[in-house]
Amino acid sequence: MDFFIFLTLTALAVSIDSMLAGFAVGLKTKKVWFFATIVAFATLVLCFCSVFLTMLASDGYDKMLKYAGAVFLAVIGIANFCKNTRQMQKEACTKEYIALGFAVGTDAGIANLSVCLLGHTQLWIPFVFAFMHFATVAFGAKLANTKLADKLKHTGKISGVMLFCLGIFKLLQ
Repeated sequence: MDFFIFLTLTALAVSIDSMLAGFAVGLKTKKVWFFATIVAFATLVLCFCSVFLTMLASDGYDKMLKYAGAVFLAVIGIANFCKNTRQMQKEACTKEYIALGFAVGTDAGIANLSVCLLGHTQLWIPFVFAFMHFATVAFGAKLANTKLADKLKHTGKISGVMLFCLGIFKLLQ
């Protein structure tokens, strides 16, 4: 298989959770592009870190990082669920965007680490992961602004439930 096709499919596979996070955030706010940019930047930082830490990495670290990212998503989901209705109606804060960005970007960092361990340490590779995360977050957020999703917005708690379930799913993988 051509390396670029392999890399694109890998980036897409680890970006699916970003689409769900984008959908969850899109239910709460209209700052879609700001959130997508933060996720892409967090992904880029994590991927560059994996390039530079390739020589220090072992199989134990990638599992630990995966579980940390999954737990982080679940905790953010619980926090969103526990907020009262008045808090849920406010715009999400930048701190929450950054936390979510690093939580969903963790998979890309680990996938990039795997690619690096296969011998591909080119500095353009993290940009592929970052772009894919940006695109999937934006797509998920746009889905949240459809007529079907409008029916879900009244619940106010669905964002937290989705993020919690995403974290649990990642823990079980």
